[in-house]
Amino acid sequence: MPMPHMEMKRLVKRRLTGTEGAARLAVLRECLDMCPNYYNGPYGELRKWILSLIDQTQTQSKVKHSEAFAIAKEGAAQVVLVGPPNAGKSSLLRALTGRQVEVGDYPFTTLRPIAGILKVQGALIQLVDLPGLIEGAVDGKGGGKALLSCVRSADAVIYVIPASGQGVQDGLQVIDEVESQASISLPSAIVINKIDLSESSAILELVQEIVPGKPALACSAETGQGLDALPGLLWDLTGLIRVYPARRGRRGTVEPVVLTPGATVEDFVGELHADWVARFRQARVTGPSAKFPGMSVGLNHVLLDGDAVELILSR
Repeated sequence: MPMPHMEMKRLVKRRLTGTEGAARLAVLRECLDMCPNYYNGPYGELRKWILSLIDQTQTQSKVKHSEAFAIAKEGAAQVVLVGPPNAGKSSLLRALTGRQVEVGDYPFTTLRPIAGILKVQGALIQLVDLPGLIEGAVDGKGGGKALLSCVRSADAVIYVIPASGQGVQDGLQVIDEVESQASISLPSAIVINKIDLSESSAILELVQEIVPGKPALACSAETGQGLDALPGLLWDLTGLIRVYPARRGRRGTVEPVVLTPGATVEDFVGELHADWVARFRQARVTGPSAKFPGMSVGLNHVLLDGDAVELILSR
């Protein structure tokens, strides 16, 4: 008479503790051999569970042994989508940028970082969908070290957490892995995804209570619910500013120059024309950084979002 299936499942879990890669696969295949010819009933479900663990381990091994990821930055800022496997990051990337990426209702659909571009407030922002992070990423599990290096080099992070009890638990583990264990400190926010599949309207409030101080919103990449709030969230995270070329302190209809936080008049002039810095005499600023309209400033003056700048150049 075979061992009760629940006891068998506990035995498998005990044998898997502390294993990974080839050693984990060997244990799983031995356990699979212990339930031959069971395709239905409790032992049939146990067999399916072991097979799913084999598939997951093989996928994680491919990610772990791949070369280090390198993502060329494009646009004014780079924001990475970080979360546990099957959080819906690829669906968000596709919905926001139109980038055609493979999506699926199973873990590790994405095996390498995939980038897309969207325009927000006149600025091009690069979104990067990273493969799912798992517990132990800081020690290299699931290719964690390569993925965390991508996070470290980004300008901001959006943690994508699926709207389920287990999803919240996994998502909070990812946040801890990135911020506490890997000591990565970047502007960040939380997006609760898949709210169309959740029966709990309290998940967003629960996450905000557990992780206070981070901007958070809920959405569904599949239905589009809540997606219209994401561009504003991205803009706030990046801290980018719009500075308008002007005549006599007026913006006119000219497109703004998008600059990074802390940008100066010199940065603004350089964006307009590299040769103009040498010809610079003074600038007149109207807007949030000026004490009064048309304030005269030099190259070192720090600009703020919404400023209009009139340049005075030598001939």
